[in-house]
This record gives sequence, C-alpha cells and structure tokens, in this order.
Amino acid sequence: MKPIEFEEPAKNHSQSTRIDTAANGTGKNSQFCSSKHEVIASSAHGLGAVNVRSSSGAGDIGKGSTWDDSDDANTKFDSKSFARKSWLRSSMSEKGNVNLGTIQEPCSQHQRLNGRSDWACLSGADEAASADKHEKNERLSREGAVMVENASTVLSKPLHRGTLEATRLQDANVMQPSSSALRNVEFHHHRTLLLTAGLDKTIRLFDIVGGKNHHVKSVFLEDLPIYKAGFCGDGSKILASGRRRFIYSYDISHGSVERVLPTMNGKIRSLEHFVATPPGTSNPMLAFLGEDGNVPLISLKSMSCIASVKMNGSARSATFSSDGLQLMTAGEDGVVYFWDLRNQKRCIEKLVDQGAVAITSLASSACNRYLAVGSGRGAVNLYENTDVQKLSKRAERAGDREYFGNPNSGGLGDPGMCRSFGKRPTGTIFNLTTEVNEMNFNADGQILAVSSHLKRDSLRLVHAPSCTVFADWPSSKAPLQYVWSTAFSSCGDYLAVGNARGRAPLYRIHSYGA
Repeated sequence: MKPIEFEEPAKNHSQSTRIDTAANGTGKNSQFCSSKHEVIASSAHGLGAVNVRSSSGAGDIGKGSTWDDSDDANTKFDSKSFARKSWLRSSMSEKGNVNLGTIQEPCSQHQRLNGRSDWACLSGADEAASADKHEKNERLSREGAVMVENASTVLSKPLHRGTLEATRLQDANVMQPSSSALRNVEFHHHRTLLLTAGLDKTIRLFDIVGGKNHHVKSVFLEDLPIYKAGFCGDGSKILASGRRRFIYSYDISHGSVERVLPTMNGKIRSLEHFVATPPGTSNPMLAFLGEDGNVPLISLKSMSCIASVKMNGSARSATFSSDGLQLMTAGEDGVVYFWDLRNQKRCIEKLVDQGAVAITSLASSACNRYLAVGSGRGAVNLYENTDVQKLSKRAERAGDREYFGNPNSGGLGDPGMCRSFGKRPTGTIFNLTTEVNEMNFNADGQILAVSSHLKRDSLRLVHAPSCTVFADWPSSKAPLQYVWSTAFSSCGDYLAVGNARGRAPLYRIHSYGA
C-alpha cells in the first residue's frame, strides 16, 4: 500500500493519531486520540494486517508492519474519552497503556462486523474477475440475461444457540421500492440476484453485492396482481401467478414474457398459490393448491398437468423434499400427507400434527433433516428425521464435519425418501400468537425463519438443532412492520424481509459467508 505522507507537527503542540479503515466501499472512518502522529491503515485485502507509520524508528510491530516506534509501549491516553467503546477499553490496561493489541482492535472490530473488503484487491486476477462481473451486470441490465455459475457446496460449522450476530444493511429494494405489500422475496440459488413481487403487478430484480443493491430489471404484468412469484427450474425462468386461471413466465436469458394457460385435469378457479421443486431436480414441476384437497402437478417442461393428488379437507400449504421426489401437503384437518412422486403419486404416510387444529404453513430443510409445521394458532412444531439424526450422531462420534447443505455428503438421510419423521415433535415454538403464514430454512437448515403478517413485527429466527429462538434478534428497533415474506441467500449470509410497506429490509448474518 502506498505510504501516506504527513508534515511533522510542531513541538509542544497537541499531537494526534488517525486510524483509517477500508469499509466495503463506504469510505474512511477516522477516530482521533491524543498520542504521537501515526497513521494506521488497513491492508488492501480489508483488515488482515496493520501498517504503522510513525515519526521515528523502523522495524516490525506486527505482521505486515513496516517500521516500529520504541515509544509505542509507553504511549498513554485517557480511556474515559472512549466511554461508549467497551471493546476498545477492554483491550487497554488499567494504566491506560496502548499496545499493539489496542491498535489492532478497531481493525478487528470492523472486520468482524463488515467482513473483508475484497473490492480493494488490486491483483490482475481480481481485476479480470471484476471486469467479468461488470460485463455480466451490463448484459443483465440490457437483455434481462443472467449468467449463472455452478453453486459451491455449503460447508457450515455448527451454529451456537442463544444469540445471533446480524447487521442491518441498506434495504434490498431501496433503488426502486414497491407501492404495495411485498408478497414475495426470493434469492436466486446462485446468491446475488434477489426477486421482489407484489400486488403492484411488477417483478423487480436487484443485484445484492456487499450491501450495494443495484436495481437490475423490472417487469410489469398489466393484468396480474401478483400473489406468488419465484425462480423455477434451473433459475433461468420466473413464474408469477395470482387470482387468475393463467400464469406468466419470464425468461431471464432472453428477456421475454409469455402468458401460459396450464392444462388442468380438473377445474381450478385460481392459481394464486403454488410451490416449485428445488433447483437441480431431474423433473421440475409445480404443485398448485386447488379446491377440495386437490393438488395438481404441472410439469415445467410441457406446462401441462402430469398428475394430481387429493387429500382430505382443503389444502393450505405444501412443500417438496430437497431432492424433489416427495411432496408434503397439509390443511384444515391438521394432518401432513407424504406423497411419493415416483410411485404413481400415492400417499405413503400421514403425520398427525400434535396440538394443531389447522396447518397453515410447511417447510422442509436441506437434506430432509427437519420438517417445520406451522398452525393457525401461532405454534410451530419441528420434526426431525430419525434416520438423519442417527447418521449425524454417528458422523459426529467419528469426528467428521457435517456438510449441512449438501444432500450428497456422507449419507445424511436417504436421498430418495424421508419416511422416518418421528410422531412427536422434537420441539415446539410458541413465540407467535397469530396464524403462521411463512416459514423458510436457510441453506444448511440450522436457522428457521417464522413469520405472520397478521401482527406487527411477528418474525422470529429459530435455532433448529435446539428448537430455541434467538433472543437478541429481531430487536425492538428493527423496522420489520407487517412481514409478508422472508428469504435467505444461497450461502446463508443475507436475510431479506418483505413487508406491507413495500420495503425489503436486508440483514447480514455474520456466522455465514466470508
């Protein structure tokens, strides 16, 4: 890093120390205290090393240091001036002496909150990657095309219960907010692209990179107030539906919009609710929640009905297993139905939810490890796959790390079926008091987002392995409003929330990502 030159301060005058850090493109934050004239600057890679320039002396203070000042060990200043910075005061001795650890503490604090500033890398490979990324964004803005790459395996360490460190970033749709409630927010399974949609008949795409959220594309559907929208298949198409008998298909690669009237075996007045198979499945399909318990299955390849299943009562919610070979449906009778999509679409198991009168929401985690069942009274029961639990404990005893987000890692569960959910829940969450409308697991299945749009700020994050709620989030100052939808990024490092004001608050979860 090019050294920064300063004039030598006059004698017998107050001298100062300036600490500059690079912060994800937000500029320089400076903090002054009374000591010798020094400049402490972060490295180009974001805060990995500290370079200290002083008025005299040379040598190494720490890793990456250029020269040393022998007076640093005896430098003193008043710790009362840092009354609100307990993390800095805790690193100082009782006498107020400053050491290398104190100098590096602001850098460590900044790195812990904001991560590494990869944008500052100046190597040739990074410049080429930056140019390639800029070219992709330009093409996406011009043609509506998205350049997708192979998703990397999600390797996650066990997450601790109790507290969750998260920082609020700029709203995801700050460049173009919605004029109606955001009924849908969803990340592309290759992480950077976020979709928002609502009753204002507009689908909006945003590029989420390091908290800088650029508006990429808007698609207006003049005759369809959107109730449900999402990425489907391999992520190259977006489907949108509402209280109509047709749906819209938006091809991202060509920027074209097509109105589709799916071929149904029976009569369905509305296609407002559907669920799609996870990305990467061999036979992508949609499951629409019809009347009288009918759930037609539509192939994404032919856009025609290939089968239909029927349950008792009305269908209120549905979800696919992580491999797309099993469908789970539930409704007013409080029973979860498991359908084998490989064997003539027959029901292979029924799970009577404990204590539930009506089931309003379902969610399945990666590797089919957890099944969350939300009720009309606000209670959420969490069921664990007993086969996966046994294999997980066996791997833990053997000392293996768990690849929570990879269904092909170590045999954590049968890749075809998951018929081993216990009849009793492993835990129950009672933190919501109104009907559960939305539930989502993150990529590795350790965090479950539970929300209800019937009451203000009704959003909780659950630590799935312990079935406990993170106590410190959301705080009383979080601007959640009435939550309609939630979404985790593919790496789990971002959480987007869609509320009734048309805003999409965005949060960075520091337990995930670089």
